[in-house]
Amino acid sequence: MRCLFMCVGVLLASVAITEARPKAAGNQKCKSGPVDLVFIIDGSRSVRPHEFETMRKFMIDIIHELDIGRDITRVGVVQYSSQVQNVFSLKDFTTHQQMVKAINEIIPLAQGTMTGLAIRYAMNVAFSTAEGARPNVPHVAVIVTDGRPQDRVAEVAAAARESGIEIYAVGVARADMTSLRAMASPPFEDHVFLVESFDLIHQFGLQFQDKLCKIDLCVESDHGCDHICESSPGSYQCLCLPGYTLNEDGKTCTAIDLCAEGKHDCEQICISSPGSFTCDCNTGYTLNEDKKTCTMIDYCSFGNDSCEHECVSVLNGFNCRCKEGYALNDDKRTCTMIDYCSFGNDSCEHECVSVLQSFYCRCNEGYNLNEDETTCTMIDYCSFGNDSCEHECVSILNGFNCRCKEGYKLNDDKKTCTMIDYCSFGNDSCEHECVSVLNGFYCRCNEGYTLNEDERTCTMINYCSFGNDSCEHECVSVLKGFNCRCNEGYTLNEDKKTCTMIDYCSFGNDSCEHECVSVLKGFNCRCNEGYTLNEDKRTCTMIDYCSFGNDSCEHECVSVLKGFNCRCNEGYTLNEDKRTCTMIDYCSFGNDSCEHTCVSVLNGFYCRCNGGYTLNDDKKTCTMIDYCSFGNHSCDHECVSVLNGFYCRCNKDYTLQEDGKTCQADNLCNVVEHGCEHQCVSTPGSYYCICPEGHLLQDDGKSCGSCRSANIDLVLLIDGSKSVRPQNFELVKQFVNQVVDQLDVSGHGTRVGLVQYSSRVRTEFPLSMYKSKEEIKAAVLKVEYMEKGTMTGLALKHMVENSFSEAEGARAASRNIPRIGLVFTDGRSQDDITEWAKKAKDAGITMYAVGVGKAVEDELRLIASEPVEKHFFYSADFSAISQIAENLKLNICAEESQGEIEVKDPCACDSLVEFQQATMTTLNQLNQKHILYSSMSHQPKYYSQFQQNKVT
Repeated sequence: MRCLFMCVGVLLASVAITEARPKAAGNQKCKSGPVDLVFIIDGSRSVRPHEFETMRKFMIDIIHELDIGRDITRVGVVQYSSQVQNVFSLKDFTTHQQMVKAINEIIPLAQGTMTGLAIRYAMNVAFSTAEGARPNVPHVAVIVTDGRPQDRVAEVAAAARESGIEIYAVGVARADMTSLRAMASPPFEDHVFLVESFDLIHQFGLQFQDKLCKIDLCVESDHGCDHICESSPGSYQCLCLPGYTLNEDGKTCTAIDLCAEGKHDCEQICISSPGSFTCDCNTGYTLNEDKKTCTMIDYCSFGNDSCEHECVSVLNGFNCRCKEGYALNDDKRTCTMIDYCSFGNDSCEHECVSVLQSFYCRCNEGYNLNEDETTCTMIDYCSFGNDSCEHECVSILNGFNCRCKEGYKLNDDKKTCTMIDYCSFGNDSCEHECVSVLNGFYCRCNEGYTLNEDERTCTMINYCSFGNDSCEHECVSVLKGFNCRCNEGYTLNEDKKTCTMIDYCSFGNDSCEHECVSVLKGFNCRCNEGYTLNEDKRTCTMIDYCSFGNDSCEHECVSVLKGFNCRCNEGYTLNEDKRTCTMIDYCSFGNDSCEHTCVSVLNGFYCRCNGGYTLNDDKKTCTMIDYCSFGNHSCDHECVSVLNGFYCRCNKDYTLQEDGKTCQADNLCNVVEHGCEHQCVSTPGSYYCICPEGHLLQDDGKSCGSCRSANIDLVLLIDGSKSVRPQNFELVKQFVNQVVDQLDVSGHGTRVGLVQYSSRVRTEFPLSMYKSKEEIKAAVLKVEYMEKGTMTGLALKHMVENSFSEAEGARAASRNIPRIGLVFTDGRSQDDITEWAKKAKDAGITMYAVGVGKAVEDELRLIASEPVEKHFFYSADFSAISQIAENLKLNICAEESQGEIEVKDPCACDSLVEFQQATMTTLNQLNQKHILYSSMSHQPKYYSQFQQNKVT
């Protein structure tokens, strides 16, 4: 912060010089470093003229003490009240004379106290590059105010500080210390100042003189300080480094030995240092976290990997210890389990096994330990159940074997047994078959054979030797019997005994085309009568009588057995002369299958339909052609097909027109969605809408209203400031809803938007949001009271830039829909309204200003459109509101009121009249509910003028 103070010193140092130090010779300027300084001065109405002059002089005095220049110190001045005025920017002036002249020309704004607004302006504009602020140069703001801010300052001041601006808050008289601290940079004791009056503001120069001029007695004089010299305005003092004490001479320092003085609580060793001490421990001990007591070093905690079992710390070292049942080895680190078997294991038959603190006996594999726990017996695996052995189980070490009975052998599964097959050893001695038996084998002959005496070989039985008398030709012995056989050229009959000569033709006479004639050991072919045998001696050819000459046949000659016939081509029939041909008439057989006409053709016939008909898919029946199916778009309603054409027909309650195609409703109102709000009137080929008496048809040609041009875009700006109070704000919402009740609200008619304002502006709903009165009224009732300041100028700006934009629902200016803005307020605006009130009217918005309670006449007049007297209204108790509507009508429809035109149309005046009348009726009704509680004595002068006009 010392560095920051050096920059700040450039700001607030006064020209006053204390008596502790003489002034610099020759009125020389202080050498201030580069800094961008902006004064933010309060120009509200509470600052009296002579106080403002004091503040003006305060700024001039500080500027005179600064090195002003483009590359040194730049100065800007901002005045604020309800608005912000840039007096001059950091970039504007480079000389004292220019700045003093501009400061002397400042005119107080004399409005509210919007300090937050001023800080935001300084952050966003005054300290911007465009306005002359430099990067990497300290940015310092000095705020001078005499009152409580009327807007929030904490958030915007925090943002300004975050952006790098150092803020000094100087409060005078009525200034609020809490607000000053919320604005200023920390530490507050260096950045917040509060004095009783503007006359005392010069005291700040005294407090910052050293910072301004950078005069340091520690540098410019022989101070004689042993360690540190600390400057103060007009003086200095000597200080010692930490751990030292200042001697009585006020300059030299002596080290403080706390150990020698016994001002320590070290458990073992105290080590002194200047003004302090540290504790230490004896060898083998370590200092605890309290930096005072000691604990013996646990060498085991460094890692007892070298001890196999357990590490035991001792002073300056450690020992290893083994668990019970183990002995420490010679290396003093590892452990070995005690071998109790080594003491003598004679009692174990097989093996002794040492365990922790004891031993036990163990048998070799395949043995079980006996009950005496020392001797062993081989395990009898067969005793577990030898069901798996087919014959016999034999126990062996670590298992068992299966054994077969005599005459059997063990199979590959080592469990089952198979009788030995002696024949498999070689049965060459048996001619036919070897048959194994238990412990041997014998020979057996196949069926039809008999075993010879050698009991090895076999001979087939000769059945013919028993007598073959039954065979006509020859007997042949075969296995198990005999067969009869015939001589060559004969075949054995079915009795298997007798023989018949072979009929070679019976094997298949395919080779003979006609007839086969059997002979011994063969056959011959023979042709039927009328055929001749061909050279292949097998096939036959019919004698072709046509080849002899068929000139007598008209179409075709067909040879037949023993002669020929004439044959006609397909589709023809042979005439009675058996020679000539005539085409067949298939229709003559009966054309009942053809609905209309039968047409004969070669090899058949086809059906043909009469004119105006088409043949169906069955190729027999006919259907009249449907000319409507070719496209009946030319008929308005219905197409009716007739023979060779069609005609159009209309639905019920319609009449066919002269073109024979289009249909016209007898009453269009009954058949179309006419959309008439009141009544639809049919005319030949058309219709139109009418409205009840006293109402006129609107521009859409369908809806009815009290005035054809009663379509407006209305935005209401309602004051939600703290002075309105919650109960009155509810009555304001009722006022808005009663105004809405009098309007023709719809998407094509009147549109309504609502904006509430206080210290900020909030769109409650835009023009485009709601399309009915019910939706608008429900939304109004949900509006929450803001309860803050009165920024009417900010609200007007929002209305012009946002509320009447097409994006929020305002209709295009080319449509000439009136745009109306109504401002409802109860007090003086805390910002300037002049600029945006003018811009609203320049934008074509008709402005009405309704003031109640403490509303200011001048502001209402600035807001209202011309003529002003007819567009702004005030009422303390709403007692005179009922006359306002008539005055508005006379003002807007000047020609009508002067009798210059004849009034026939009740809507001859602009739609504004209807809006004004609805609004004033609502105000009159609310008068009875006492929205504001104010006496007639507080009514402004223009209210009495209004009463006089009323009487007149």
